Amino acid sequence: MIVALANQKGGVAKTTTTIGLGGLLAEKGSTLAIDLDPQGNLTTGLGIELADNQLTMYEVITERNPAADVIIATKSGVDLIPADINLAKDEPEILSKVGNFYLLRDALEEVKGKYQHILIDCPPSLGLLTINALTSADAILIPVQCQFFALKGLAALLETIQSVKKRLNPNLKILGVLPTMAEKNTVMTQDIIAALTTDLEDVRIFAPIPKSVRFSESNVAGLPIHLYTQDSKLIEPYLAIIKLLESGAEV
Repeated sequence: MIVALANQKGGVAKTTTTIGLGGLLAEKGSTLAIDLDPQGNLTTGLGIELADNQLTMYEVITERNPAADVIIATKSGVDLIPADINLAKDEPEILSKVGNFYLLRDALEEVKGKYQHILIDCPPSLGLLTINALTSADAILIPVQCQFFALKGLAALLETIQSVKKRLNPNLKILGVLPTMAEKNTVMTQDIIAALTTDLEDVRIFAPIPKSVRFSESNVAGLPIHLYTQDSKLIEPYLAIIKLLESGAEV
């Protein structure tokens, strides 16, 4: 299954979630993580320092090089298509291409059969790169931070998902919403989860990811959270998502 992790709001732990899920999935089967954010945080969070001449997602999305030429291995067992700031300059170029919403989908055709799982870490926007991710994906996972403005913009994302389903990818499903950075037993966290449950009646709401400095530390170390700490409360919410993916249950 190809899963896009998307939310146009930044700082909601999209990248941390991609790393956490990717590391666990890689222990069960071949896993590819795709960095679609020009900030390149997924790349650095998986412990990769790019060389000056390193091929990246920029070459893939602009059709300069096939995806197979760009994939690199990481120390956690996750294969990676890396990204850097060059990706930020490609939007004018891909705007001019015929079928520009399908560039990533087409690029993945030659490699997706080699992987049991593919995760796409989207940029914090609803631009062409995110649309490409949604057009390529089987499902979308939406990380949402447990803070006051968490729900702001969520309606726009859901509207975009529906537009993509209607016009570009009719098979796209919402895997669910993942509350992140949850502070245990606080009124704010409880209110956000209650609001998500009420407002999104037909959408699965996963158990929240607790707020912890261990996530930042693990990203600096270039390791998924389960390889950095054995704290089960930080790992178990990811395992529940993986169990769903592996079960073959209807998303």
